Amino acid sequence: MKIEFNFKYSRQFLGIFIVFMGSPLIFFFKEVVGLGGTSIFTIGSLILGMIIMISPDDIFKKFYKPNLPIFRLAAIFIIISLLNFLFVNPFYGYSANRYVFTRDLGNYIFIFSFFFLLLGVSNNVKDYFLPIVVVLTFFGSICLIYSMATNPYFIIGQRASVVFGDGSTTASGNPHVYARNAFAGIFSSYLMLRAKNMLWKIFAIANMILSTVVLVLTQARSILLAFFFALAIFAYYNISVKSITSTVKGLFKPQNLVLITLIIAGVMYFISTQARLMGIINLYYDTVSVTLTKALLTATGQTQSSKDIDYSAMGRVNSFNEFKKILFEKPWQLLLGNGYHFLYMDIPVLEAWVDCGIIAFWSFAMMNWMIFKESLRAIKQNTNPLTIFLGYFYMSYFVGIFTGGEPYGTAYWFIFCVMIRFLGIKYLERKLTPVPKQVPNISPTVSV
Repeated sequence: MKIEFNFKYSRQFLGIFIVFMGSPLIFFFKEVVGLGGTSIFTIGSLILGMIIMISPDDIFKKFYKPNLPIFRLAAIFIIISLLNFLFVNPFYGYSANRYVFTRDLGNYIFIFSFFFLLLGVSNNVKDYFLPIVVVLTFFGSICLIYSMATNPYFIIGQRASVVFGDGSTTASGNPHVYARNAFAGIFSSYLMLRAKNMLWKIFAIANMILSTVVLVLTQARSILLAFFFALAIFAYYNISVKSITSTVKGLFKPQNLVLITLIIAGVMYFISTQARLMGIINLYYDTVSVTLTKALLTATGQTQSSKDIDYSAMGRVNSFNEFKKILFEKPWQLLLGNGYHFLYMDIPVLEAWVDCGIIAFWSFAMMNWMIFKESLRAIKQNTNPLTIFLGYFYMSYFVGIFTGGEPYGTAYWFIFCVMIRFLGIKYLERKLTPVPKQVPNISPTVSV
């Protein structure tokens, strides 16, 4: 695979990246660098990303066809949620909440604007997106490491995040955006390994290692679960008996045996001389394994004492119990819903049902199911790097609709917009068509 740059298409995808994957960098520059401590900086960053997406030559002149079946389902849910937001809104019935009302109205405006601009972005960005994702996910991880190193309140073993404010309270950070950045860094770097340029391959390997470290440091359980889920999908579509056999045979070649021996010896020497580092690695391994075990026990109701309870998972268990209570005691409320933001559940797919009714639930669930199927198809068919990357990256959101967030948030809908625009559409390969040489039609001269 040849890595190329094009000012127009690279710039446009840079704008797309800022909007749907730029949160790690936005948080860093806002909270650590101090460029803006309010939402104004975030809004300005999103507006900047959308401006960069615009091509002066094509704006309002050329639009590209999205995935129409998924678009229709998305439109149904957005219309129903917007109607509930405007007319069936128990949460915003008080003047004290007008700021939040304005904020959510602004979110809808951003979603509509972003999708409209995406329709004007050429499919050709598929050939130029990869370097941008690899480089910016790398810098996102570097920003997190720098924030940890310069935060005097950070303690080894706690969840890594760029915290809000002065850093004295770690609870105000958002580790999930950095975990998702690392998730994207791993799979984009894997695709970059196909590049012919050796420097890009080395950089991709470095980004994969750094992203894996950050994924563990953030301890975001839902992203870790999505990562293992994506790895299982990767293994299913890419690993066969034939590939395993050829790999094993290759390992026993003399030159490979020597290389493997040297690598093992080097790793063992490094471990023997880095006791403190290995202690930190063991600490994070124990922390992650314990928290995952607690979450699993809490979700299945197998906890033996309060020490075994994962309170984040318990919140979702309580939300599911509230849903069952409505289902069995007041099932008619699930037909049209109880209104916008009626019940925060941290389970988006169920919150859509409780708040906005069965049609909203159906459209939201079916939309995500169709995106999931298109993601699997893109991974299986190996069409182009963009669709493969989006297919893997979506898995972090597919798991997320069952484990955290709200069905109305821009965190979900920005990625939904990208999926609707680029997944499951027809891509034309670039071919150079030779231009026939024009031979002038000259009448023969007549001699007299």
